Amino acid sequence: MTRRNVYLAQVNYQFGRNAFLPYSVGIIQAYCEQIPEISENFEFVDLMFRRTDPDEVASNMVDPAVLGLSCYIWNWEYNKALAKSVKAAHPDCLIVFGGPQVPNNSADFFDTHAYVDILVHFAGEIPFSEILLQFLQRKPDFASVNSLSIRQTDNSSLKSDLRPISRDLETIPSPYLCGVFDDLIQDARYDFHASQETHRGCPYACTFCDWGAAYFSKVGIFPDSRLEAELEWFGQREIELLYNCDANYGILKRDLDLTYKLIETKSKYSFPKSFRAAYAKNSNDRVFKIARSLNEADLCKGVTLSFQSTHEETLDLIKRSNIKMDDFSALMRSYKDENIPTYSEIILGLPGESYDSFVDGICSLIESGQHGSINIYPCLVLPNAELNDTDHRREHGIKSIPVPLQAAHSTASENEIAENCDIIVETATMPLADWRRAYLFGWTIQCFHSMGLAQFLAIYLNAAENFPFRTFYEELLDFAEARPHSLTGKQVALISQVIERVLQGGSWDVLKPEFGNINWPPEEATFLSLVCHKDALYDEVTEFFEDLVARHEVAVSEEILRDLISYQKAVVVDPYASQEIKVPLHHRLPEFFGLASAGKKLRPVSVENGVALEIHSEAAFEGDLAAYAKEVVWYGRKKVRYLHTNITTSLPSVVASQRQAAF
Repeated sequence: MTRRNVYLAQVNYQFGRNAFLPYSVGIIQAYCEQIPEISENFEFVDLMFRRTDPDEVASNMVDPAVLGLSCYIWNWEYNKALAKSVKAAHPDCLIVFGGPQVPNNSADFFDTHAYVDILVHFAGEIPFSEILLQFLQRKPDFASVNSLSIRQTDNSSLKSDLRPISRDLETIPSPYLCGVFDDLIQDARYDFHASQETHRGCPYACTFCDWGAAYFSKVGIFPDSRLEAELEWFGQREIELLYNCDANYGILKRDLDLTYKLIETKSKYSFPKSFRAAYAKNSNDRVFKIARSLNEADLCKGVTLSFQSTHEETLDLIKRSNIKMDDFSALMRSYKDENIPTYSEIILGLPGESYDSFVDGICSLIESGQHGSINIYPCLVLPNAELNDTDHRREHGIKSIPVPLQAAHSTASENEIAENCDIIVETATMPLADWRRAYLFGWTIQCFHSMGLAQFLAIYLNAAENFPFRTFYEELLDFAEARPHSLTGKQVALISQVIERVLQGGSWDVLKPEFGNINWPPEEATFLSLVCHKDALYDEVTEFFEDLVARHEVAVSEEILRDLISYQKAVVVDPYASQEIKVPLHHRLPEFFGLASAGKKLRPVSVENGVALEIHSEAAFEGDLAAYAKEVVWYGRKKVRYLHTNITTSLPSVVASQRQAAF
């Protein structure tokens, strides 16, 4: 008996040699192959994960009966192009779209996408298996399958009833343990990353997220035995990065035990090397224990302490609650004490947010001790999120534009099919001009504070003179804009051009060939440009600082200014510095910044005979810009590798609090 060929595709970007195993379609294949009638009648051809030319893919297919494509924002345009090519080359092939990007409102979808035959809404394992079973019938009745939209002969949409969501995940086998990836993992051209689900669902209802629908509000879990066996699989096959797919890792008690098992796996096999997760929204003691354990095992790529906004009205509108700032400050101290890197995320363009509330929110995070990493993202309008509801958009004056997806750190390609997304650029409370300015302020914070280029100068003024972070960075931005031919001024001009390019439908990404064939986010591109010219940069920063304190009548002696600039310049990792750095100072600045960064108001103590600051770097890049950019910025941003941490002084250590002049 000739079996019918099924092709499954989950295409993603490639990051150098790194590529993700196509888990979403792999789990569908694993589920289907356990059904005898399917395994006897269908042959699952090699899974597709590369962004190969669609016409080439279609021409290489052999008698495809069914093509299933997993769709999200990073492959939607590619999948449409592939479906068009396949339908043209193989008109009888049944083409099925599934995944989060498939619109729940499918009424008009097939009018412009007639090359697609069926849409699967929500979880795909059961519906896709039933599609295949119907395909075997002489007259398939796809309308009998729940959770589908089916194209009719006039390109209208027939939508079947939604299947009640199942929390019984034990019936879904693991693609890793079933051997789905056993051949693919042998491809020596790639260093594969893996994804793992430990549970499905999210109890939160954030309006900007496609997890926010009530349909997903209950959480179902995969069995412990399956997850532990998968961890063994990852270790044995030397998976470098394990990406956890849960909406809230750490929300369940067993997540700590799973973390211990992951650490045990790394100890046994030396893999996985790194672990990334979206942690429980309101971080708790369990998340802290997970992060501490991962950090001790050198698996942690940073822990998310997310806010999205700190503005109470905005939080109400997006149906989100945050931890209190006092609790956040205490958490930051706990993570800092354990040397665990953290990062916080803020979304630009949410309903109810104004320029002032956005800027003040960012600065409140800094004042609470979040100096390591604040990541700021334009608000995406996902097709199935409440934020995209027509009435909701009208009520809040939401205006969005389609722009190319920001594919940070992907390998640049001239012939790439551009992926697009909608971003909010205006609301009733934030007009376009304010959005532009807010983006520039966020860029300034990310580059100069979070990535360290001016962080210690700002912390000094805040701790010693109660000088506002907002004023410091708004005036740094003004200073650079007023000097368009300066090093910093040219960067502001470049980023302003990027903003205008985006508003005209262009890309966010910045390609800097000297740092590799990689697409860089704007703030990282700026950091890389400036850090290679530290002498010129800190000449400008010194001029800015002197001008700032003079205009605000803040007394800063020449001696403390020299020390501050010397310290600030030395602690930023650059691609040219040696592994041993010594800097003469007249103040005990490491101890001062240890307290000041936690929010203490104090001044540094001077040392009569001076002190030698000694910095011991983990690596010397000797001018290798590509290696520096990859290790320090791409891989190291969330671990704060752009700042030296092994810092000592030549004087005996004393209790810092006894040597500070508090006020």
